[in-house]
Amino acid sequence: MKLTKNILLFSALLTLAFSCKNEEKPVVNSETEKVTEVKNEVNRVEPPYWWIGFKDKSLQLLVNHPNISEATPSMSYEGVSIKKVNKADSPNYLFIDLEISETAKSGQFNIHFKFKDNTELVQTYQLKDREQAADQFVGFDSSDVIYLITPDRFSNGNPNNDSIEGLQEQGVDRSHDYKRHGGDITGITNHLDYINNMGFTQVWSCPLLTNDMKNGSYHGYAITDYYQVDPRFGTMEEYINLSHKAREKGMGMIMDQVANHCGVSHWWMKDLPFKDWVNQQSKFENGEPLNNSNHRRTVNQDLYASKQDKKEMNEGWFVPSMPDLNQRNPFMAKYITQNSIWWIETLKLSGIRQDTYPYPDKDFMSSWAKSIMTEYPNFSIVGEEWSYNP
Repeated sequence: MKLTKNILLFSALLTLAFSCKNEEKPVVNSETEKVTEVKNEVNRVEPPYWWIGFKDKSLQLLVNHPNISEATPSMSYEGVSIKKVNKADSPNYLFIDLEISETAKSGQFNIHFKFKDNTELVQTYQLKDREQAADQFVGFDSSDVIYLITPDRFSNGNPNNDSIEGLQEQGVDRSHDYKRHGGDITGITNHLDYINNMGFTQVWSCPLLTNDMKNGSYHGYAITDYYQVDPRFGTMEEYINLSHKAREKGMGMIMDQVANHCGVSHWWMKDLPFKDWVNQQSKFENGEPLNNSNHRRTVNQDLYASKQDKKEMNEGWFVPSMPDLNQRNPFMAKYITQNSIWWIETLKLSGIRQDTYPYPDKDFMSSWAKSIMTEYPNFSIVGEEWSYNP
């Protein structure tokens, strides 16, 4: 009997030892590698930087580089650890889950990507201090008066950026409804007093992010890079300055964001990370005809709507030039949410106007809004509904 008890005790200890060994736990680094030189050897890392001090301590980095999935990432920065490394269906992506602890401080650290042949790529990443407290991101209400701007049609403050080499749509033609007319961020900044003197308290601009489309790029809703200002509108510095100058005059900035779709010329459309990154992806990749949305927005709230109607509404492309993003993919969902927070923090926004709000996945939109309001309790979010009977 005593022997049996000893065997059972030994087995229990052995099981415990193995379970502890196999359990994934984030390791908080106690030592920090000193960054002596900023390195950008990886094609793309998004978000391009982040902040300390959020309630959500997780951060997921999208890393894009040829065959990066064959590399093993590592880093050494006190208070920050790699929790998990996720491979995509494409070998050219990694999704790295970081954990940023309460003790983490702002600064730079290197992420090392080591390949099996002992070659290595190094990417410097930055964590910033938040410049204002979460409760200082104050939204808008019924007392506000909002001025809506289509930037390309407002004021051309810098004719030098009307055409940018390398982009598909060139030139300005103000005689054509669908061509670019040359308006830009400088034009808006130059007219802030004009807007303010009319009594407006919030400025809402159509999207200012890169729309590198063959035509119709003026409206901004076919985004081809979610972290870049369209150079025909200006620079990131000019966008930040616009927001700063507006706040100085007592006006908030509302950003027009697009979670439902991107532009067909988005950089990732040539090499999609996962097989379900966009809806109807196999049809797109095989050159087959795509189904557009049936635009039956009422099915989102209709308990008796058919599954087919719901599927066609949520998975159909808005138009053929705008791929429908699949927010049911958890990496896409995280990407969109982090992108929204990145812009709120970068521009000190007062609110978001979410384009085509009924079209993305309903459950995702709920969790997206919750994530934002958790970080910014006084923030404002509105969504587009463009029918009289939604």
